[in-house]
Amino acid sequence: MEKTKNGVFESLVLFVLIGFTSFGAHARDFDKPVDFEPVFVTGVKPELVSIERLKPGLSAVYYLDFFERNLNQIPISTHSKYRSVTGKPVLELNHQFGKEQVFGSRTNRGVAMRLTGYLYFKEIGEYQLQALSNDGVSVAIDENLVISDPEQHSDRLSNVGHVRVEAAGYYPLRVEYFQRKGTAALKLFWKAPGSDDFLPIPQNVYVHLP
Repeated sequence: MEKTKNGVFESLVLFVLIGFTSFGAHARDFDKPVDFEPVFVTGVKPELVSIERLKPGLSAVYYLDFFERNLNQIPISTHSKYRSVTGKPVLELNHQFGKEQVFGSRTNRGVAMRLTGYLYFKEIGEYQLQALSNDGVSVAIDENLVISDPEQHSDRLSNVGHVRVEAAGYYPLRVEYFQRKGTAALKLFWKAPGSDDFLPIPQNVYVHLP
């Protein structure tokens, strides 16, 4: 009987050790630095829009109770298991929230958002775009993915997206972002043609159709 008890105890210890080792082997370090490859985008086209109808900022839709670890799980529409809320337009992307609410979501955790509208490119040439985020972010211009850093992480810079602009105009823009827990940040920078520095994208080039 004693041998049986010891055998059960030893088996239990072995099971726990194996489970712990297995978890450690597959656990993700979401704060580990990432060596991003640059993204090069060409062929983007401006959209013909009625300038008189354009309003400042980007349209915002929030998805609440979003505690995923990857932005790829953001719903493609407002019909999903997450409660969706349409918020006021977001005028610029240059925010270090800390633990304050994320834009107009009324919460500081468990929120994803989709911003849509247009980015006005005045100059012809190559623009370089980069985001600082906490947590994940993606940016698409004319349905071309320019910035992709979708996983949960602390403050860090994304890949650099190189966008070749052949004509001045209003380019369709989609920004997706999520904040899981803790602190939050979302900033979008560009290096315009002829510039040597990355600067926050100015507020007046974000517009949307209401």
